Amino acid sequence: MKKKNIFDNQSQEIISLFEMAENRSKVMCIPMDYAKKDHMVMFCNGNGKIIRKPFSIKNSLGGKRYLIDQVKKSCRHNGIKLQHVFFGGEDCGSYTDNFISSLRSDKWLVAGINAHDAKTYRENMQASTDCLDLLGISKALLNCRGNYSPAQSGIYWNLRMLVRHRRQLVKMTTGVKNRIHTLVDRIFPEFLNENQSGIAPFSKCSLLLMKDKFSVPQIQRRRASTLIKLLSRQGVQKPDHCVKKLRQYAAKVINPPEKYMVSLQISLSQQIKLFTCLQESIHQLYKEIAHNLAQTQGVYLTSIQGIGIVLAAGVSAEIGDPAKQKSLSNIVSYSGIIPRIKQTGGTHGTTHVKKVGKRCNHILKDYVVQSASHMGLHGPEDLRSDYKRRDTQGQHADFGMARRYLRMAIGLMRTSQTYLPKYLRSTKIEMKERAAYYLRTWPKLHAKWNQAGALDIAFSKEMALGQWRNMIQELYGIELKL
Repeated sequence: MKKKNIFDNQSQEIISLFEMAENRSKVMCIPMDYAKKDHMVMFCNGNGKIIRKPFSIKNSLGGKRYLIDQVKKSCRHNGIKLQHVFFGGEDCGSYTDNFISSLRSDKWLVAGINAHDAKTYRENMQASTDCLDLLGISKALLNCRGNYSPAQSGIYWNLRMLVRHRRQLVKMTTGVKNRIHTLVDRIFPEFLNENQSGIAPFSKCSLLLMKDKFSVPQIQRRRASTLIKLLSRQGVQKPDHCVKKLRQYAAKVINPPEKYMVSLQISLSQQIKLFTCLQESIHQLYKEIAHNLAQTQGVYLTSIQGIGIVLAAGVSAEIGDPAKQKSLSNIVSYSGIIPRIKQTGGTHGTTHVKKVGKRCNHILKDYVVQSASHMGLHGPEDLRSDYKRRDTQGQHADFGMARRYLRMAIGLMRTSQTYLPKYLRSTKIEMKERAAYYLRTWPKLHAKWNQAGALDIAFSKEMALGQWRNMIQELYGIELKL
């Protein structure tokens, strides 16, 4: 593996700042130990000499103004230019986001330090105080270990916030569904088993029946004609057959004690309301995610068969702006899908391959592994065959395809192209074959964005997919109907 620099993981922004200053003593490093109410701050130059001992500032607009005022005074006193000043602190909670964003909006460099990395720079591993933490942070910053994630600003920040919020709501929905299962097992056992009741679990019809005073006697008392009308209004096929099956099964079920029924019904009713509310919120977030994804380069990932809007948005939001992405090897390591390797003993030493490391972006890992699994099941023919080959050979097919997916994703986003199978990338292929492929895959791409209600914004002339569609129509003389 060829390397141009042994310090690949260092922050290029901090390195450039040191190069502009030419003298490390003319650079001011300001490490900050963030807290909810008061931050601890220290001034030092590029050589590590302390210019001002640690002091506290408020996590407020007044605290920020006081900090900037003290920075300007120290710069005048020590002959340091303001453009040679940078800040930094450990990545922490949301309570510091506004403070950091306010500094960045004023064109100050603010680096983020991984808490684990900052700890390794401490001189004392047994104790942790504000002063010791500041020293560790300052050493990490002076070693150019600060991180400027491209996902921290612009449309990618908005997309990441929406994707992560939807992810949390989906987890909450799973918990609510488990509680509903527990309550239904007491009120009407196996009702959520379609093979027994004939009704799909958590469908509109199922939720409507469970919503109010749900019980076995209630189902038995209701007229068959009333139940048939209710099921038909909810779009159930063969409602008469479903009602007959449901009533036959209800006659076999053991009822819970009558004295517990009211409490169980009230609990179930509230859980159904919560589930419905979460579903509506998730659906609304899905639309917002589609609108934001349409404004990024990640929109090209939806051209891969088997990759929907949520998976494409999750990967592109966690990676960030393709123009600022690191190398593929760093992104693969960041996503936690590469095994750890240990080799020693010279050229003849044995190489030991271990499990993947725990230090990674677990959200990105989840999305790329899900994407790999979807491509193995529903993707293009060449990707499905590759997935099966890896699985047959005993490889970890999901991780192997996830690495291939990241290579494709970065390539598509950087070159602004949609996915093409390998056999269509050759210059010897006639335009008719490519045109036929676009016409064949267009309905699936159209359906993805139409389902999210973002067809107009995704294929507008100003957006990436809209420009791609116009180019394909002019180049191949075909019509991709909206």
